[in-house]
Amino acid sequence: MYNLTKENLTDYLKQNLDLLDYSRPLTISAVGEGSEEEDGDGFINFVFRVSDGTHNIIVKQSRADSRYGGDLNGLPTDRNELEYDSMMIRKAIVPEYIPELYFIDHENSVFVTEDVSYLRIMRFQLIQSKQFDNFTKHITKYMAAANFYTSEYYLETADFRDLSVKFMNDKMRNIMDIGIFLVKRGEDDHIGRELDPDFARFARQIVYDPQVLLERYKLRHLFVTKGECLIHGDLHTSNIFLGEDDMKIIDMEYTFCGPLSYDLGYLLNNFIAQYTAAAFRPFESEEQRREYQSYILRVIHDLYTGYCAEFIKCWNMDAKDIYKNIPGLQEDFVKTTLSESFGFAASANLSRCAGSIPFPDFDAIENPVQKHNAMCLSIIISKQLLLKRCEYDTIDEIVKDIVEIEAIYKSNITEW
Repeated sequence: MYNLTKENLTDYLKQNLDLLDYSRPLTISAVGEGSEEEDGDGFINFVFRVSDGTHNIIVKQSRADSRYGGDLNGLPTDRNELEYDSMMIRKAIVPEYIPELYFIDHENSVFVTEDVSYLRIMRFQLIQSKQFDNFTKHITKYMAAANFYTSEYYLETADFRDLSVKFMNDKMRNIMDIGIFLVKRGEDDHIGRELDPDFARFARQIVYDPQVLLERYKLRHLFVTKGECLIHGDLHTSNIFLGEDDMKIIDMEYTFCGPLSYDLGYLLNNFIAQYTAAAFRPFESEEQRREYQSYILRVIHDLYTGYCAEFIKCWNMDAKDIYKNIPGLQEDFVKTTLSESFGFAASANLSRCAGSIPFPDFDAIENPVQKHNAMCLSIIISKQLLLKRCEYDTIDEIVKDIVEIEAIYKSNITEW
């Protein structure tokens, strides 16, 4: 493999891409050199931002080693082929939400896409309490259409099975499996995420609760075995670029055929974290805090209801005849999506809060006491969602629980 660097990238592009003007030096930067707000918080790939003054592109190379080393080595280098193919499929379904794709180099595990940094990374705008009024409209359309049109509700069964085989992506999905559902329970347990030693005293009470472990392992089984559609696999707010009425989705190397509810749940995790972080990070007034938290609760509500509505719209238009006019089938989809998506959200949130990997939503809180309170509240809410996920009948019940748990938590602490 030809490892790309800032120094050799121009020569490489001259041989492979006619899009750029090479009559003057290109502007090249490596993603990770800038701030998180500019470059995001990814850890794995070698990514370069390139501009000729007119065209702006991203060059992404997948290597066996990760950009940050650690235990993320021995990675499959063909993951970028699956990512590129996944983006091509989604480009055919929801082209407005996918960056332009320019070329792929199979030999060197490189592909080139449009640089969408004219938009802003959503996570770091949320941390600054920015609101996006049209976000749920766009993201639910994206998720529902991308999921439905790669599911067996729409595809011929043989084609769906072929899709499942092509996007097995075992090694990459194993990273998520370990990271989201499994925790090391003792010295002899070599699989799972370790607790953050600075937060373990509180987190272990919940993470090792037998009922919590049971629900997380039940959800893990769904994640591993329930292949219903082509999922993004890592749909969080750092992989969403937004403008006032524009959105692009990036970073699909974890893609595989998984549960319809998973991408929704993994994304909901970020908004649970945002809500609890906003409960304790500084605002100019309590009125502004309440207003922003109300916005996050609306997003949580509308992510679920909007996704179900958009999916059923696709179903009513384009589902195979065998799935039409079956009494109770769509209602079962709506109910199952509620219990599964918030289960996945809670498990992911537990993993990120209790683990040692940086979590920007909370790391932005400078006061260590308030950061600790925010993370404790987030974990307590996650436990409630896990244990009650099959009891909820409506999204309003979930929102009510989140608000009530915050009120109870704040009434029992001395400083916030």
